[in-house]
Amino acid sequence: MKLLKLKMQRRSFLRNIAAAGLTTSFAGQLMSTNAFAQTAQARRFVFVYYPNGVSRGDSRWHQFNLGPLNSNSFGSSPLSQLSSNFDKVIGFKNLNFTGAGGNSGHPEACETLFAGGNTGETFDSYIGRNIGGRLRDNIHLGVWSSRAKSKNHMPFSDTNGQKIEVPDDPQIFYNNNLSAFQNNGGSNNNEDLSLRQRVVESLHENLDVMQAQTLNVQQQGKLLSHEEALDFYQTVLSSNASIDGIVSPGISMTGDDEIGHDLALAQTRNIAMAFQADVTNTATLQLMSAQDESLRINYPSIRQYMGDFGSGEKLFYNETRSHVASHDEKPTFTAQAHWYCQVVNNLVNELSLRDDPKWGGKLIDHTVILVMSEMGGGNHQQENSGTFLVAGNATGLQTGMGIDAQQVSSANLMLEIANAFGLNLSNYGNSNGGIAGVAS
Repeated sequence: MKLLKLKMQRRSFLRNIAAAGLTTSFAGQLMSTNAFAQTAQARRFVFVYYPNGVSRGDSRWHQFNLGPLNSNSFGSSPLSQLSSNFDKVIGFKNLNFTGAGGNSGHPEACETLFAGGNTGETFDSYIGRNIGGRLRDNIHLGVWSSRAKSKNHMPFSDTNGQKIEVPDDPQIFYNNNLSAFQNNGGSNNNEDLSLRQRVVESLHENLDVMQAQTLNVQQQGKLLSHEEALDFYQTVLSSNASIDGIVSPGISMTGDDEIGHDLALAQTRNIAMAFQADVTNTATLQLMSAQDESLRINYPSIRQYMGDFGSGEKLFYNETRSHVASHDEKPTFTAQAHWYCQVVNNLVNELSLRDDPKWGGKLIDHTVILVMSEMGGGNHQQENSGTFLVAGNATGLQTGMGIDAQQVSSANLMLEIANAFGLNLSNYGNSNGGIAGVAS
């Protein structure tokens, strides 16, 4: 009965929040046990995947020097798209996929590379499972990932080792996960809002009854997870004001290649909104799939990098497709890498603009973004990959740096990221230590 009394007191607290007219963000701070934590530790993670590697020569990708970066460090390479956020970038030279599951075949690389050389659960799922989230561990979003040749060409696997088929439609994700947070005009007389409030309260009452019973540890843990979800929805519904900037993407999937750029930007906004609403702490953004030959990447924002293919009928040649362009490392291949970096930069900007209601500051401050392909280079090279991090100033990572990875595998980088989240691992996958200079 003591447990039941505590639950009832907690619900009364939530109702008092509503009566006081406090905002969702402030209520979320009050309810979070970590609201005032100031330690430098990563709290949120995004894994961005792009296909087929990059052109890796110094004049194309690894143009930056080792050591501190500045706004001119990236020259004309695809990383120049992140020049305005250079202080958040960690660029790597000599980071290899060899020994971490990298393989000369695309589907073979997807089998193990993203799990640090193991089969089964990939790094994104591992992080999501270990750092959790108030409502869910992970969200997975895609751009034309549904055109994959097969499941074997998908990079990410769930905690059971099953390949994740990533949803591509930004509007559907928004409708299913974020629409409840959209500004409702501050009206508490909204009939739909009142109905939701009654449903949540009824579920709370039933939860109290179940928690008053004698339960084993596993059953009690499941009920507590349900309660956390209900408490969060209660906080949202009790607010007179919704979270700022939760808006509809305004775009859905069609069969047109031309909308790929807008779809990608909409998915970055979905991730930022999900973080701000505290729906999850972990997200993946999958830009197409391995060995992709489906999408023409010829958007106006990258035509200046496409050479002869940047205008006229050549805009629609096969060489504007990722895998087709990769083996000869054509200008279109480097232009595609510019586009991937534009998408990442947009994600960084979205996270930089939004307040963090849980940890304070901006969302980017406690976020780590890992950007990685299944190939190092366009001709299936495994060495000196086009992998980089973007991280906030409260993650405990040494940002704004070009680092020589000394030929170690990408599993070592995953180990560094895991420990930035406080997981204190001695090993992840096939790692043999960390990478000097990543942790601050």
